[in-house]
Amino acid sequence: MYKASLKNILTRKEERVIELPLIPRVGETLQLRQPDKFFLIHGITHIIEEETIAFEIFVEPIDRTYWMNEI
Repeated sequence: MYKASLKNILTRKEERVIELPLIPRVGETLQLRQPDKFFLIHGITHIIEEETIAFEIFVEPIDRTYWMNEI
């Protein structure tokens, strides 16, 4: 599992820290179930400190309608 910090590109605040089995790619979307939120991924940074595997994922909050229209 990878530790990932979701950073909102609009507010520059951290949305949440989550663990992911895979690191998504730029342009993909993430859906969090609790609360039900969708995020469009704009960038990913690999944080190299000691022996940790951590990432910052820069996201833009989107709504379900935006997500459905992109499919």
